[in-house]
Amino acid sequence: MTSATKRITDFIAGLRYEDLPESAIELAKHCLLDWLGVTIAGSREPLVSLLLDQAEEEGGNRVCSLVGQSHKCAPGWAALINGAASHALDFDDVVSSMGGHPSVPVFPALLASAEIRPTTGQQFISAFIAGFEAECRVGTLAAPGHYARGFHATGTVGTFGAAAACAHLHQFDSGKWQAAFGLAAAQAAGLKCMFGTMTKPFHAGKAAANGLLAARLAGRGFSANGEALEAEQGFIATQADGLNWEGVQAMGEDLGIAKVMFKYHAACYLTHATIEAVSQLQTEYQVADEDVAEIIVKVPPSHLRVCNIQEPKTGLEAKFSLRFTTALAFCGRRTDDYAFTDLAASDPDLISISNKVRVQPVDFLPNNYSSNVEIVLVSGQKLHSSADVSRATPHHEMPAQWKKLSAKFVGLVEPVLGADATRALIDSVASLETLDDMNSIISLAQAK
Repeated sequence: MTSATKRITDFIAGLRYEDLPESAIELAKHCLLDWLGVTIAGSREPLVSLLLDQAEEEGGNRVCSLVGQSHKCAPGWAALINGAASHALDFDDVVSSMGGHPSVPVFPALLASAEIRPTTGQQFISAFIAGFEAECRVGTLAAPGHYARGFHATGTVGTFGAAAACAHLHQFDSGKWQAAFGLAAAQAAGLKCMFGTMTKPFHAGKAAANGLLAARLAGRGFSANGEALEAEQGFIATQADGLNWEGVQAMGEDLGIAKVMFKYHAACYLTHATIEAVSQLQTEYQVADEDVAEIIVKVPPSHLRVCNIQEPKTGLEAKFSLRFTTALAFCGRRTDDYAFTDLAASDPDLISISNKVRVQPVDFLPNNYSSNVEIVLVSGQKLHSSADVSRATPHHEMPAQWKKLSAKFVGLVEPVLGADATRALIDSVASLETLDDMNSIISLAQAK
């Protein structure tokens, strides 16, 4: 029987631009626009300055650009810093089959590769979709045990995505594909205990850098176990509860990118259904703080191990607190990148509401991206609402999604690059498949 590693890599290697569905190509552009937006805004976060200081101290061949900045770094450092910047706000896309954030490991590795070697827009799109697909299939293969054990899939599974994107771009043969996956497996890392710290976005950066390195070494002939996913003492054996090949087979030839979901709140995606449910209640009832006895947030049990920081002390911790995000929504505050600051985490009005929130695990909700909220008033009246944010965007709604993502992009990018560059980037991404060289977008995405 052909190994799981080879079956997955053969499928991904066979993806060609001319065979891709129009919807997949369109979604790849949506992913790039969203990724550029969160990365340019994230480039101003303190963790990026720390990484840049380290990169400049180490030096190296400074040939690759940092998005949102005027600096250049060695390829690995550029992938790492761009990856960390893009996940710094926790405002980037998600996909359930991966169990994490698909774009933040892949685009930074691809951009570094594209800056070293001339790459057309069509080559870039097909390589990105290949990387995205690798994440979906490896993530499914390792599910559900991998994430449940405490591994952060964006850091672990994302390493395979970055390696696959670069391998596809360089049109590796089967042997080099398997070596790239072996090298990715040997470097894949990321722990959920780091949520709420700078190390969570660092995971995304390391996945990008390690995947890029895996592909570059495989391209030079570096050897690795070609069955790293399923081997005894391999990736699945050490980091999951068994090989979920049935789940991968059920995917057939459908592309995982069809189920990508975008964020409109800059917090852990598992808080979004609760934010939506609370917002619905406040839109309808405008409940005052003093009228609330208790807010009961009912979520799947797994949420308590991801986003249940009880008393966040920093903006980063607040992104992983159902109590805090509930308070933001209740008070009608912003939930974008400006909302999650250290100052906000100590806001007495938000703390007052947060202290009235009780998170309750339940098993009756339809999926992992849903929530049920009950506001209990001092009078005894109970107000109920629920929300489900598991739905991916169907093809006929993509124009509306592009408009929504463009508005998000303007809010993120215009304060950094200005209105003209922001508009030029939107237009350039919209026509991505016509570009002869990706360096035109890379140049637009840099601070002047």
